[in-house]
Amino acid sequence: MYWPGWFIFLSPLIGAPIALAVGKRYKSLAGIIASLAVGGALVASIITFFYVDAGTVVSNSSKLYVITGQYAYNHYLWFFNIDIGIFIDRLSIMMALMVSFVSLMIHLFALYYMKNDPNKHVYFAETSLFTAGMLGLVVASNLVVFFLFWELVGLCSYLLIGFWFFKPNATAAAKKAFIVTRVGDLLFLVGMAILYDSLVGFPGLGSNSPLSIPFLINNASLIASYIGKNTLGIVAVLFWQEQQVNPHSSRFTYGYRMQWKGPLRFPLLSMQQPWVLPGIYPVARVFNIFYAAAPFALYSVAILGAFTAVFAGIIGIFVNDIKRILAYSTISQIGYMFAAIGLGGLFGYAAVPLGMFHLVVHAVFKALLFMAAGAILIALMDLRDTRDMGGLWRKMPMTVTLLFIGSLALIAFPGTAGYFSKDSIISASWLYYAHYGTAWSFIPWIFLATGSLLTTLYTFRMFFRVSLGKPRSHLAEHAKDPSVWALIPLFILAAGALLLGLIQTPFYKFITPEAFVPSVPIYIEAIPITLLAIGLIVTYVLYGTDRWRHMDFSKNRLYRLAKNKFYLDTLFTNIIAERVITPVSGGIATFENAYNNAVDRTGAGTLSLGSFFRKLQDGVVENYFVVLIIGISIVFIIMLLAGLM
Repeated sequence: MYWPGWFIFLSPLIGAPIALAVGKRYKSLAGIIASLAVGGALVASIITFFYVDAGTVVSNSSKLYVITGQYAYNHYLWFFNIDIGIFIDRLSIMMALMVSFVSLMIHLFALYYMKNDPNKHVYFAETSLFTAGMLGLVVASNLVVFFLFWELVGLCSYLLIGFWFFKPNATAAAKKAFIVTRVGDLLFLVGMAILYDSLVGFPGLGSNSPLSIPFLINNASLIASYIGKNTLGIVAVLFWQEQQVNPHSSRFTYGYRMQWKGPLRFPLLSMQQPWVLPGIYPVARVFNIFYAAAPFALYSVAILGAFTAVFAGIIGIFVNDIKRILAYSTISQIGYMFAAIGLGGLFGYAAVPLGMFHLVVHAVFKALLFMAAGAILIALMDLRDTRDMGGLWRKMPMTVTLLFIGSLALIAFPGTAGYFSKDSIISASWLYYAHYGTAWSFIPWIFLATGSLLTTLYTFRMFFRVSLGKPRSHLAEHAKDPSVWALIPLFILAAGALLLGLIQTPFYKFITPEAFVPSVPIYIEAIPITLLAIGLIVTYVLYGTDRWRHMDFSKNRLYRLAKNKFYLDTLFTNIIAERVITPVSGGIATFENAYNNAVDRTGAGTLSLGSFFRKLQDGVVENYFVVLIIGISIVFIIMLLAGLM
């Protein structure tokens, strides 16, 4: 057994109960234990990275092998033909490094953020378990194992969203998130069931599990020809829709906002998890299935991803809560990642590094932004409305400077890591259009380029309101930076937000030799940068000079539409839930009750009839003779009525 690979998720998994048990008596140790456990996962990921990169054979066991630097596969038969184990290739090890590193930074910051919470030992136990779930699904060798770790993450999401259970809205949000996640689980289960049933008789299956991830990756084209591209396309769409329904990401934005009912630390952690940057990793993991089912499966991913980038960006412009602004920005950036994967219809597996590099870069600078926002909220005693802030660059220079660096990376300012990751996706979408030349193929580029303007508008609308001008509240007037020690994780992340772009090409080539950095004409490349500059000028004129305080948008239709989040909550709650799901559920309940009553009455009638005939069996010959005469008479009457006599 190759222990470093297993230790990637076992370290935080073991650390969770230890943090809970020890922290129950020594609360201050819980965060340290959880941080050490996550740090152990990072060390294990680094060790495994060098083995995978070098292609070193680390064991002679037939259960484990590493082939020319491609992957490590360690698995054992579980039940029937379902195996359990780890599958670590170049994609999964990069995700494990990202998750464990950013999670460690967030855990270290949480030592400061959660220091006064009386139940912090429970909290750190849950977040350590949450990290274990994320890492487990990253290195899972089988879709069933992947699903089990997915469920672990869903359980921890429920616990963390409702961590402050004394708040009614927190418990309600936790229940809502739990129910929404179950819808996604059902879609994933249906997809797995279809795939399993279709592959049981696959000629090349051999000793492999039909749901083994390496088996699916290496045989996608053969599987497509065996079970048909339509069936495989349905499976691919079910897998993708499962990610869209999960409440941490996607166009179902109300689900993502549920996280903000819990402590800030939980959304920080979930920002960088591989399925919520959420939803993107599982699609990349089984990309070959999508590619074999192309074009409609991948094209739908590209179109809806690009639409999500614009849709969430528009909403973000009209939000005032600093945490929600960052939440909508994450949904928008997820759209870029999905769009990148969707471009694989043209670029093949070379599209995967496009999306995954933006995932890694976004994890770093978005964690930086959320932690900087967390430090501001602590200083302002949880005052979230940016309209009541102002002047914080003078009051909290270190924190706001870190917020500024994260904001530059988020808008893809030239030279930052975000520029290298996001603009490559926009350039690739132009190449997609240039290749196909149709109006439909133009949609991803126009949406993604527009997203550059929207990202700048909502990001620096937030930043200028927070940092410039005079303090607009008593709390802002007396704000101050936290200690330098508390900001050390932020400084590390800020360095990554500025410098990670330097590893773009090595990252692409590490994932696959087919990868390339998209190159487009200079006038095309200049369009997103021009839109970015326009956004900076507009936001500074409106919000850097306090002119927004004298502007009233309440009568503007677009403002009302975006302010109400395009009435998505109304659609889901008042229309779909109340007018569709509730009546259908009521009808099903009525039918079920009627069916149960019919079954119950049938049983009771049978018992009564049996009781009647039992009484006739009393051993008296005269009674038998009477029954015989009555029976013969009934038969004759029926025959007469039927005309048989």
